[in-house]
Amino acid sequence: MSTTPVVGFQAEESAVVASARRAAAGSLLELEQAWRNPQPDAVVVAARRHLAGAENWADARREGA
Repeated sequence: MSTTPVVGFQAEESAVVASARRAAAGSLLELEQAWRNPQPDAVVVAARRHLAGAENWADARREGA
């Protein structure tokens, strides 16, 4: 599993969308770190956190926030 860092602010993004994108990228990093030192509970928590962050980002993009 590897991450692609997403940094910066794209001109067409609102602050809400950019914030949600950064949160999703951060939670993906947490998931990668948990995966490297696999403790099942920690991996599940990190995966759920990333899924929630990705859903928030998708919702923000869809709503055009």
